[in-house]
Amino acid sequence: MSQIESTTSNEVVLLNQRLSHRKQQTYPELSNNEYFLISSIDTVLRARGLSSRQIEDGIVEGADDGGIDAVYLFVNGQLVEDVSDIGKGDDPRCELEIFQVKEERGFKEVVLQKLMDHLPELLQLEAPRTLPTEFNPRILERLETFRNTYFELADKFPELAIRIRYVTKSAEAPHEKVTVKSGRLKARVRESFSHAEVTVDMIGAAQLNAMARQRKASTLALRVTEGPISPEKGGLVCLVSLEDYFRFITNEDGSLRDGIFEDNVRDYEGDTVINKEITESLRQGNTSSADFWWLNNGVTILGKKVQPANKHVTIEDPQIVNGLQTSRSVYQHFAAPSRRNGEHATTNRPEGSDSRHILIRVIEPPDESLSSQIIKATNSQNRVSAASLRAAEPFQRDIEEFFHQRGHYYERRKNHYKNMGKPRTQIVEVQELAQAVGSILLQQPDTARGRPASLVRGKLYDKVFNQTSTPLAAYWNCFLVMKRMDNFLVTRDGTAARHDRSNIRFHLARAACAFALRSSRPRANMVAKMRMEVFTDDFLQEVLKWLLEARAKTERTIGVSDANVLAKGSEWAAEINRKLSMYTDKSAWPKKLMPAST
Repeated sequence: MSQIESTTSNEVVLLNQRLSHRKQQTYPELSNNEYFLISSIDTVLRARGLSSRQIEDGIVEGADDGGIDAVYLFVNGQLVEDVSDIGKGDDPRCELEIFQVKEERGFKEVVLQKLMDHLPELLQLEAPRTLPTEFNPRILERLETFRNTYFELADKFPELAIRIRYVTKSAEAPHEKVTVKSGRLKARVRESFSHAEVTVDMIGAAQLNAMARQRKASTLALRVTEGPISPEKGGLVCLVSLEDYFRFITNEDGSLRDGIFEDNVRDYEGDTVINKEITESLRQGNTSSADFWWLNNGVTILGKKVQPANKHVTIEDPQIVNGLQTSRSVYQHFAAPSRRNGEHATTNRPEGSDSRHILIRVIEPPDESLSSQIIKATNSQNRVSAASLRAAEPFQRDIEEFFHQRGHYYERRKNHYKNMGKPRTQIVEVQELAQAVGSILLQQPDTARGRPASLVRGKLYDKVFNQTSTPLAAYWNCFLVMKRMDNFLVTRDGTAARHDRSNIRFHLARAACAFALRSSRPRANMVAKMRMEVFTDDFLQEVLKWLLEARAKTERTIGVSDANVLAKGSEWAAEINRKLSMYTDKSAWPKKLMPAST
C-alpha cells in the first residue's frame, strides 16, 4: 500500500487549491467530501460535457451502495437519462461508467475488494431477488436502467465497455497489491460479460490535475479540399473530404465531439429511411459513381469567429446546427471498424480510403437572433417539430432574462453558466424547469420522475414551454416550489436519503400547489400569483402525510410496494388526482390542509 507522504506533494497542493477555489464559486454549501466526488466525476468525464444536474443524478453513494459512488450509462456517446431516450442507430455502443471516489491520500485494497464482492451481482442481467435487501434503491435504479437499455438494444448486438474509476488524492502510484486486486476485479466483471471491454482506472492527484487542464478545444481547424467560396454577405461554402470531416468531429481518442452538437435542435434519430440511405451511400465508398455531396444536403456550422487561410478554416466555438444525422452517420461509418478491433477510431482507418466529399457551410452570425433564424431555416427543410426549434427562439431567452433578473441563471445553452463558474444553486437547467412545470402545471409528476426526457421534446415540450398561456412568473414559481420541496424533504425523517426524496418531490409539489391554491388542477395564471410563504413546514408536513396515504392506497390497489415503480407509474398520480377532485369548493377542502394566511 502506498505510504502517506510526510510532506504534501505539489500535485496534491495544486489539486486542493483548485478544489477549494472552484467549490467556493460553485458549491459552497457542500462538504469537502461531497464536492470532491462531484468535481472528480466532472473532471474524468470532461469530454462528455455533462451538466451539473446530470452529474448529480448519477450519484448513488450512501448506505448500502455496494462500494459504488456514481453510475452513468452512455449509448453512442449520449447519456441515457431514461429508457425512453435511447438512441436506436446501427452499431450501438454502450458505455457504463462506475465511480468510487475517496478523499484519501492512497489507494486501498479494501475498496477494490468491496467492488469485487458486489459489482458482479449488480451487473447480472437477470437481477437476483436478494438485491433490494442488500443495496439502496438508487444504485438498483441505475443498474436497472443499464439492464433495460441492454435488453432494448440486444437485437443489434451492442458493443459494451465497462469502466471502473477509483479516484483518490494519492500522489503515488498504487501499490503492487492494489494493482493485482484491480486485475482480479476486471476478471470478475469479464465473467459476466466476456465480450465487454473492461477497464479499472486508478486516478490520483496528478491524473486529476492533468485531466482538469484538458479543456475542450474552443477553436478548431477544418481542412478543406479547395479554397472556400465567400459571397458578399460573408460566410463560407466549401467541400471537405469525408475523412477530414470525420477528424473534425472526433476527439483525439476517437470519440465524437459532443460539444459541437449542443446547439443542434434534434437528437440522432437512428434507423430512419433517410439515415439508412446516408449509411448505404457511405458504404459504397469510392465504388459509387456519385460524389457524396451530390446526394446529401451537407452540414451547417456556426462560429463566433471564422477565419479562412489557404486550405484551412479556423472556427472559434464551432456549433453544428444542421447535419447531425449526416455527421453521426459519417462518424459511425469511419469509427465502427476500429471499434470492433478495439482500437481508437483515428488510428485504424487507412488514409485515402474514401476520396469523396461533403458540402460544408460555415457562418459567423453577428448576433444570437440571426443564429436562431439560421438554425430554424436550415432545419425546417426536414422533419423537425416546432417544439424542438423553439429551444433556439426568443421565448427561451425571455425565460433566461426573467430568471437572471431574479439572481438565477437559466441554462438554455447546455453548460453555458456552469463553464462560467456560476454557483450551482443559482443555475436552473432546462430539464429541471421542465420537470417542475410538468409536475405542477401539467399535473404529471410521474412523467417528471420516470420519463423526464419526454418533457423536453415533442408534444409535451409544446405544453411545457407554451408562451401564449404560461406567464413567465409561473415558470419562476414552479422552480421556487421545487426548491422549497427539496429543502423541506431533506430535513424530514424517513425522506432524508436522496433516493427517497426523488420518489416524493414531484408528487409533493403537485399536491402542495393544489392545496395552496385550493384547486385540483391549478392553472398557470394562478401559479404565477402564488406566494411562497404559504409553504410552511407545518403545511407541507400535513400534505406529505396526505400524499403518503394516497401512495399506501395505491400500493394496496395494485399490489406494488416498490417506491421507484410507484413514483414512475401512473397509478399513484391518478390516485392523487382522484382524491383532489373530491374537493369541489373551499368548504370541502380539509381545514388541516389549508395553508396558513400570511
